[in-house]
Amino acid sequence: MNYRISNKQVFEQAQLRSVSDVPFTEEELQNGMQLAISKEDNTLALYLVEVEGHKKFEVRWDDSHELFTGWYSAWENFTWCLNIAGN
Repeated sequence: MNYRISNKQVFEQAQLRSVSDVPFTEEELQNGMQLAISKEDNTLALYLVEVEGHKKFEVRWDDSHELFTGWYSAWENFTWCLNIAGN
């Protein structure tokens, strides 16, 4: 496994059902909740963020970021980035 899970409970919930009920701390509202991070490149991470009252997934890598509504598209993008970072 080339990534480390940062928040196992929410990470697993995201795979099975909606994350709309996940509570955020004030800091997480500002910066997002980290769910997973690359072991190869610590600038590559998967976050759960709140945008205009809606939970979304965000893949961050270096100075770029991309938002996703659904888990599967975010996870696909994150794992694609992991493969690139590992080469």
